[in-house]
Amino acid sequence: MTAPGKEWQFEVAVVGGGPGGASAATTLAQRGRSVVVLEKERFPRFHIGESQLPWSNDVFEALGVRETIASAGFVQKWGASFRTLDGRAERYADFAAAVETPMPQTFQVRRAEFDDLLLRHAAKSGADVREGHRVLEATFDTDGVTLRIERADGHAPTLRVAAVVDASGRTALITKRMGRHEKDPLLRNIAVYAHYEGIPRASGRRGGDIRMLTRRDMGWIWLIPISDAVTSVGAVVPQGVHALEAKATPEKSLLHYLATTVGGPPLMKEARRISPARFEADYSYLGTRLSGDRWVAVGDAAGFLDPIFSTGVLLAMQAGIDAATALDRGLADGDLGASRFSAYERKVRRRYHHFRRFAIGFYDPAFRDLWFTPSSRFGLYEAVLSVLAGNWRPSLATRLRIAVFFLLVRLQRHLPLAPRVAQTIASGETP
Repeated sequence: MTAPGKEWQFEVAVVGGGPGGASAATTLAQRGRSVVVLEKERFPRFHIGESQLPWSNDVFEALGVRETIASAGFVQKWGASFRTLDGRAERYADFAAAVETPMPQTFQVRRAEFDDLLLRHAAKSGADVREGHRVLEATFDTDGVTLRIERADGHAPTLRVAAVVDASGRTALITKRMGRHEKDPLLRNIAVYAHYEGIPRASGRRGGDIRMLTRRDMGWIWLIPISDAVTSVGAVVPQGVHALEAKATPEKSLLHYLATTVGGPPLMKEARRISPARFEADYSYLGTRLSGDRWVAVGDAAGFLDPIFSTGVLLAMQAGIDAATALDRGLADGDLGASRFSAYERKVRRRYHHFRRFAIGFYDPAFRDLWFTPSSRFGLYEAVLSVLAGNWRPSLATRLRIAVFFLLVRLQRHLPLAPRVAQTIASGETP
């Protein structure tokens, strides 16, 4: 599909300025492409998803923004801790022990500041960033794409581009027009969350850990330190549980789940909520189409995975870089047809399902039984930990160890390879 460039105002329009969109825009601008970012809101703005992964460091380096992030004063994160159902034991995931993870330290971030930093970096890299620009419609033809825009000042201009990156979040402006978001049948959870002050945390290196408390209903609580004083607190529970236990407001529901989780009340004893509580449901999904003639989807527009292992920003930003790379090559070759982006779409789907296997595993009592059983035999723990650190392209040796681990999970469902603490308590029995 070859098209003349003289009618285009920009080669690429990125609809949405979040981490995925900003990464795509930065990469395209760095490669000399004319790119405009059309963001409906004005940054900084609130967003959830504060905990980052070590493998995001490679993405930051590729975008040339690593030093800026490192000097922004974000909380340093070196690992994660998982508390057992009875509250008596903890499984510490120290990213320094993760194989194939050369830079184990990452960050806990305030997303308003983090996302704003990424968007400003895109502008510094050469992207034309336009906030307060809501894209209402995208019309595709053989020569390009016409975008109809609503501006904050009431004007409704149009813009002509060669191709579009759909980074419009769950709105999924183009992705839902060309297909739909398929909800994951095995990850039907809800989340309710808020920011608090007055929550105690460890001192020193582990003060920046994300802490997770497991629940009897296979749900869990997160506590993420995002500044010296503020902690992001959230509860994830199955939708069926929430249907029975939900309270009148998100604030009351969150307090209920914290109060009914072992280890929660002591942490919240002196806590003071400083933000509204927010609610999310049906947030695990994947688009039926992630690309087509003159368009690709990135970030939440493409899909989103349960937040248990904090993969959201990593997946969005890596997809942004990959999408930009595919678009750059397509523009160079004069080919922006759907087949040009098929390899990109396969890569995004493989990466999603790679992490999905672990997300689903965490809600399996047998998986938790093995995870909470200390062992370093055969390097299995280190291999699993590398994926939890964000390793989306493990070596053959690591893949084999991961396969062995999941084989043991299957056996654990029938044989007592490890103490069945997660299963007995989840079923209401006394361990």
